[in-house]
Amino acid sequence: MSAKTLSILSGLFLSLLAAFFVGMWSTHKDWWPWQKTDEIRSAVRSFRATGRILPPISFSRRRPDAANERHVVRDEAAIAPGYWLINRFDADRVRYFVDLLSPSGEVVLSVPIDYSLVFDSGNPGELVHGVAMLPDGSVIVTWDAAMGMARFDPCGRVIWSRTDQVYHHSITAGHEGYWTWQASRWDGGHDQRMVRFNPETGDILESIDLIDDVISISASNSLALRIPENFSFDRDMGENDKADLFHPNDIEELLPTMAAAFPQFASGDLLVSMRNIDMLAVIDRRTGGVKWVAYGPWNDQHDPDFNIDGTITVFSNNMDRFRSNIIRLDPRTGRTEDALLGTGLDFFSFIMGAHQLLPNGNWMITSSMQGRVMEVTPEGQIVREYNNLIDETYNALVPFAEFLLFDYLTAVPTCEK
Repeated sequence: MSAKTLSILSGLFLSLLAAFFVGMWSTHKDWWPWQKTDEIRSAVRSFRATGRILPPISFSRRRPDAANERHVVRDEAAIAPGYWLINRFDADRVRYFVDLLSPSGEVVLSVPIDYSLVFDSGNPGELVHGVAMLPDGSVIVTWDAAMGMARFDPCGRVIWSRTDQVYHHSITAGHEGYWTWQASRWDGGHDQRMVRFNPETGDILESIDLIDDVISISASNSLALRIPENFSFDRDMGENDKADLFHPNDIEELLPTMAAAFPQFASGDLLVSMRNIDMLAVIDRRTGGVKWVAYGPWNDQHDPDFNIDGTITVFSNNMDRFRSNIIRLDPRTGRTEDALLGTGLDFFSFIMGAHQLLPNGNWMITSSMQGRVMEVTPEGQIVREYNNLIDETYNALVPFAEFLLFDYLTAVPTCEK
């Protein structure tokens, strides 16, 4: 082999080696080359599966036991009478819609959510996570990965918006106002606040800083949230730094109507979920004290709820176990149980997900990543089901769904152009 050929081969080898290390480093740091490669790979995967170029995690293969119709009532006598509020990704229009369904499955209202109406340079199909419908049929939404929170009228027109911070995950009704999480840069990271806001105007009424008003006020609070002594917080740390210590994803206020069932707590206390440390806690919002804390047996959980019987239930995602469940616990005794153990009900959402105990004793389960919403009896029988169909094989994402009583709405909302 000539010296020239050897030189060319050596140069080629060193170039390939350099490219390999640059690729590995860009993957590690989640830099532009890796991001673009990942986007292309995701687009190819979605097109091969569905014939559409769809965002990552926006679709999944429908389970064999899932219905091949968008809405099915399997036992009309057993369902809870009321509306279903469905926050769904529309794969044809590449947008999110908030639909209101009657018990028969009729779409009473469909509100388009367009992020570009809130943020000029925003993606119209930005992922909508938190949703709350007000009695007049308008909806409040949060986006998690993008700045802002907004209220839309039934036609999808913006009533008010806030683009000063990231507002993320859940939106839940309190005694006076609504609650959500607020962060300066992204939905993870160190900088997190619990905020109560006026749904009519979007004005912030109360703010509780997780670091200043909870963790830092006492050694016991720091220990409860697994923060070692002299830990250095960085509020400006970006998403690519993988600094998602807590991943807070829900706030639930103990309402006066429910307070008697929880004598160890007080009306106004806040039940919060920290996904990344498998933690549920009840925080005294007046003092910042952590009144109660528990870790597991739930895993990667979402959506803890106070219940009228004095128990707390939570959607346990079980990210690496490929089967989610609903866990019920008694905060007085620490006793926990799988609420649907032995029923054979099988659902899995490795992220997102929600549940709701209905007035008739059934459960509403939102298996977000499977694009499926079910009403099931305590025995695990599916009596009503919604699938966000793309085609005969795939469902699109359903980040959130909620049951609403008929009398919750002041009138059946209509879109008047």
